[in-house]
Amino acid sequence: MPFEVAINRKYQDKVKPGDGRFWDFNMTFQNETITLPHFVNAIVQGHAWTAPHHHERHHRPRRDNPDYQTSYRVKANVIGSQLLALDSDTEDERSSFAGLLADTFISRYAAVIHASASSTWSRPRSRVIFTLDDVLSPDEYELALQALLFRYPFCDQSVKHAAAVFFGARGCAYCLLRQVLPVSVLRDEILRPYLAYLEQQEQIREAARQRRLTTARTITSAPADQVAAYVRHAREAVLDELAFTNVGLGLRHSLLFEGALQLASLHAAPWVTEEARMLLANFEEDLFESAVHNGYVTDYGEEDAWRTIEDGADIGARRPYDEPTWYAADEYFHVGDAVEAVIGDEVVARGHIRRFREREHGEFELDSRPHTWFARTLLRRAPSARPSTYPSA
Repeated sequence: MPFEVAINRKYQDKVKPGDGRFWDFNMTFQNETITLPHFVNAIVQGHAWTAPHHHERHHRPRRDNPDYQTSYRVKANVIGSQLLALDSDTEDERSSFAGLLADTFISRYAAVIHASASSTWSRPRSRVIFTLDDVLSPDEYELALQALLFRYPFCDQSVKHAAAVFFGARGCAYCLLRQVLPVSVLRDEILRPYLAYLEQQEQIREAARQRRLTTARTITSAPADQVAAYVRHAREAVLDELAFTNVGLGLRHSLLFEGALQLASLHAAPWVTEEARMLLANFEEDLFESAVHNGYVTDYGEEDAWRTIEDGADIGARRPYDEPTWYAADEYFHVGDAVEAVIGDEVVARGHIRRFREREHGEFELDSRPHTWFARTLLRRAPSARPSTYPSA
């Protein structure tokens, strides 16, 4: 059964972000109608593949580049896909052919399993590819990638967007199974459990919020200035953490993606006032500037940075941010407020509010105690007669 896929036959092996060829790499995929054996042959020759897409550039004006145009490999160009893939990079039995084939779903429906370029016999890494009996729309394709990762949490969790690229592996070993995954089975066995999980998680969050509402002095609708303060502080926390993340920790890419997801989710939330939403009007450019500050753009290039931001923002826009618990004004703390943390009758910390986050209850970090989070119930305002000696956040 032939299917359509975009293959880059100009390049072999990996062309990574930061490589001077990366822009051209993203512009030179060609849509092909191909059969499975010929597709596997392209993989074994080291050619990368991705979802079929239109060859169009999109004008995405940036603060620093009003004339910025995307490359071809962006979700806006994706036509659809008849292929799904999982990358298992655990370097243990789970990533061996035998370990993967022990899974009944994979053994029943996978089209091919092949070793990754960096795989060895002692440290196996593999990719499982499924061919579908029908084409998925870009949105359902992206959802299917995410649902597969939910089903197989040990696989590479970063491959979850419609414009994802899968690199070939020159001379790799492979197991040609020739199975076809019916879309009806995909929806029943993969998508349905994942969607049920998302719904369950939403119900759990809402139940936790209702418990907080019954145990704390709260208000059901916050004043506009309190909503704006919440959004402003959330934005600043995301941007500051990204901007000051050091090289070598392996965190910059994930923080850029997750930051875009969080701020887009916040921007899409129905409870956010228009005033507060204006604070997020340029969040993509703000994230890019933070990525410039921490050296990510220098190391990996503008194309990869913008792609990462857009991938995260696209997912976040479809997952509106849960409304936080609003506390009465005299119990709600803002960044910069001078407070004391009290356990029993002992003051265990003094400082200014640096960051906050929403968990089972509101939690706050003080500038005097980095990376220590205090529940809101443990904090009180510092007496004005005894101001904090710590500098303002």
